[in-house]
Amino acid sequence: MIRVLIADDEILVRVGLKTIIPWEQHGFELIGEAANGLEALELIRERGCDIVLTDIRMPECDGLTLIEKLKAEFPGIKCLILSSHNDFEYVQKALQLGAVDYVLKLTMEPGELLDKLIALKERITIENEQQLQASEREFKMSVYSREAKEKRLKELLVKACSPWDVEEFVREFGFREPVEPFYVVTIKLDRYQEELEENRFRSERLLNFTVTNIMVEIGKKYDACEFVEIDNGQFAILTSIDPCEMLTEIGSAVQTFLQLSVSSGLSLPLASLNDMHAGFLQAEEALLHRFYQGYGGIIAYKPDRYPGHIGPQADEEWLKLLELRDEAGVLERLNRWYAVSSTGQEHPDELREQWIRLVHIFANYAAKLGGDLYSIPLHADRYPFHAVRSLETLQEIYDWFTGWTRVYFRYIQQLTVKVWRPEIQAVIETIRSRYNENLKVFEIAKEIGFTENYLSVLFKKETGETIMDYLTRIRMDQARELLKDQSYKIYEISEMVGYSDSNYFSKLFKKMEGMYPLEFRKHVLGRG
Repeated sequence: MIRVLIADDEILVRVGLKTIIPWEQHGFELIGEAANGLEALELIRERGCDIVLTDIRMPECDGLTLIEKLKAEFPGIKCLILSSHNDFEYVQKALQLGAVDYVLKLTMEPGELLDKLIALKERITIENEQQLQASEREFKMSVYSREAKEKRLKELLVKACSPWDVEEFVREFGFREPVEPFYVVTIKLDRYQEELEENRFRSERLLNFTVTNIMVEIGKKYDACEFVEIDNGQFAILTSIDPCEMLTEIGSAVQTFLQLSVSSGLSLPLASLNDMHAGFLQAEEALLHRFYQGYGGIIAYKPDRYPGHIGPQADEEWLKLLELRDEAGVLERLNRWYAVSSTGQEHPDELREQWIRLVHIFANYAAKLGGDLYSIPLHADRYPFHAVRSLETLQEIYDWFTGWTRVYFRYIQQLTVKVWRPEIQAVIETIRSRYNENLKVFEIAKEIGFTENYLSVLFKKETGETIMDYLTRIRMDQARELLKDQSYKIYEISEMVGYSDSNYFSKLFKKMEGMYPLEFRKHVLGRG
């Protein structure tokens, strides 16, 4: 609806204008009437308006003054003059001031006034649409410009770039260089993947958007801060101030509003924007120490932080304890190894690989007894390789491994040379020979001559795992071997082991190995 105000000091004129036009029928809303310009301004400020029908001669504030004030305060309002025959000079002045048209009160016909109003309505509608489109274009350009700036700044941080690249960035985006010295900070959401899997925030994008908004709002209190989203729950900040107070406030806000913790890595003071990438690497290296320090801290970069090399425990010592079935001895050795390694002398990546090696030792011994690492019941819903590769702190790995060790010993105590019942052996042979097919439990049961429910319960009782878990394990065994051959694409391997959906295959693989198939291939071939 187009909002209309009538301003005239003659009450009969106001009453007449209100009654001779079917306002609502033609899309107009009368917001009120005024006896002078001051009353009109008060009503407009209170209710808003699109068209003003105003007399020229009014007490206190006449029509010309009203038009001038509206032009200054509400330039979008259209003024239609109500004039008398002897007001010609005033009408000319009103038109010069911005009035769009006029009508003579004494000779005015309802149809003439309505036509002028409808024309004004169409003009206002077009102008509003144009203004909306212009606003949308301006908003999009602002968003695109901001996104382009953030993308380029991210590249300068993450990749090694030349001084010319930095100069071009500053020039193109009018980037305000931070006062020297400045810092690069990396902030990472703790337990990020777990939070995504729990799906409390509905989407990864929404979670990162919320965290970014929190950082930006807090950053407004601190001068010369630039925020950039990196990926996987990680963000970067460029700041000219000592960031510890700001980072503490960000951590507190994220904990309060999202019930999440964040850890931060802090570079050394930097002297030039050309040092951005080096500063980012320092902040990343500092953040790695979260592996030892735990969650929620602010960690400053220290050169040569990891001078020592503890080295892996001797395989023979572990094997001896396993062969003796000495669960207490294994747990005691784990505790001693953890106590030595938790001093933080060794690079986290190297120590994590030593835990991976320990998993291999346990796996090889289970295989020697006829078992399989992936048939061991899960502990805390994690497979061993996935746990060691995905848990983010040494404390978490140690806690998980000690819990899993108890599960492991119960498993190997049950491992004996066992002759399966004929129907169980038939299921195993069917799966091993046809794992690449779209096997269904009810089809296997039908072939053997049992009901699906009975066979499922029997298989679980005999083997300790479900039929589908066994099928998944066999498929993943084959996938690990196929991944060593680079001639196969990931989607081809997925189909070769029985999965038509390669994304689903990749997610299952990561749940067991702690890395996606392509990462596993690079890791195995690189290590080899």
